[in-house]
Amino acid sequence: MIWRDKDSLNSPKDTADRRQMFTARYATGETPWDSGITPPEIKQILDELPAGAALDLGCGTGTVMRDLLARGWRVDGIDFVPAATERAAQKLADSPPENWRVFCHDVTRLPELPELRERYHLIIDIGCGHGLPGEAAADYARGVSERLAEGGVFMLYAAQPRPESTMGWSPDFVERLFCPPLRIAWRQDGEHSILGAIASWYRLERLTNGGALMLARA
Repeated sequence: MIWRDKDSLNSPKDTADRRQMFTARYATGETPWDSGITPPEIKQILDELPAGAALDLGCGTGTVMRDLLARGWRVDGIDFVPAATERAAQKLADSPPENWRVFCHDVTRLPELPELRERYHLIIDIGCGHGLPGEAAADYARGVSERLAEGGVFMLYAAQPRPESTMGWSPDFVERLFCPPLRIAWRQDGEHSILGAIASWYRLERLTNGGALMLARA
């Protein structure tokens, strides 16, 4: 099922411009990020964590959501491009409908989605948030932090800044944005195959009150 929140599409100009650009790319088929492959870093996390509730931010056409569902997770996905959410719904149509939902919504406005679960054990962002500027990035980070369960994991993939682009988050910026209440467990740098820039995987965690990562689900 696709949930559309028309009010969330009345976003600031920078978000509206990004939505227009991505909408045009989906219309022409110029979507090199839509590889149909779940990254190995995500598969590794799924091998480690017991199934629970997951949230995919910038879910695109639902490739990662499909793999999560196959492993027994309950999954929600958010993307602000209607064509992407429609394709995601088609891709997930064979999965039990009670286990997944797709929202056409702005990821910087998570508090305005009451249909979301109260907390998620795993939140994933593969190249979504790193296109957000300062205030929008701060709104996004607050939404992520509020939704991540105690003992939960946030997997973030973000390109690092380049002089010729406004896109990108530096490691220092990521730390300032999310920590506290989250902490960076590890960072792995590599090259972004599409942008040709240095990009980083981050594993961020919200620890339990006792300071340990919670793996077992009640």
